[in-house]
Amino acid sequence: MRSILSKPITRSLWYMSNPTNQFVPTKLSPAFKHTPLSPSCPCGECRGVHTRGDKELIEFLSEEIAAEKKGMSKAKSVANLDGFDVKHNGSEIVLSKKFNDEQIEITVNVNHSVDADISEEVDNKADNPPQAEMKSKPHFEVKLMKENQVTRFACSYIQDAGEPVEDAPNDIFTIDELAVYEGKHNDQTYAVAGDILDGYMYDLLMNLLEERGVSNEFAEKLSDLATKREHHLFINLLESLQSFVQGK
Repeated sequence: MRSILSKPITRSLWYMSNPTNQFVPTKLSPAFKHTPLSPSCPCGECRGVHTRGDKELIEFLSEEIAAEKKGMSKAKSVANLDGFDVKHNGSEIVLSKKFNDEQIEITVNVNHSVDADISEEVDNKADNPPQAEMKSKPHFEVKLMKENQVTRFACSYIQDAGEPVEDAPNDIFTIDELAVYEGKHNDQTYAVAGDILDGYMYDLLMNLLEERGVSNEFAEKLSDLATKREHHLFINLLESLQSFVQGK
């Protein structure tokens, strides 16, 4: 199961201690019926030859998939989130709704979005510290559209807000970039970084987003939605890799 702990250098140690490459895995699951020392697989269920590395990887994937499915969220997929219609397309999630004369569209891609959500209260020195939760906090794009006119906000989650500042807004996401254009966004479209905007203007833009439903509370729910989707795709990836290595 995925963990924030660094991976041990088992591959390097394996080659250093086995220069003749004669290592034979000793633990194979009951369901794995290939002959460990045979150069080919007599099982009739694959397309030919499996190396020792193939067998070890298949064994590991079987255990990893079982562990990931055990920790999988039991909540049903949602088609609507706080008034936004939700559609999935691979790693991309698109949320949309009408607001007065505007069409609002939020686009999220869950690739490379997972990090450990570590609580300050966790005692890492404990004998069995609780495993940090894997949380998806993807960058997301908010587009407000009126006919051919578009106001686009590129946003991201604040990963480490640090110590709270008195009277400061407790935002969990930030506006990284602002652009206003007609038609489609491209490399020639002018955009300004959010951190150089006038502070009062920045606050007004955050209020504008909140009035359209893109609030801190919504951002928390969006992160939960992305986390569930990313976990589902991760399990699919493991299963596809296992099928590829098995030759099925």
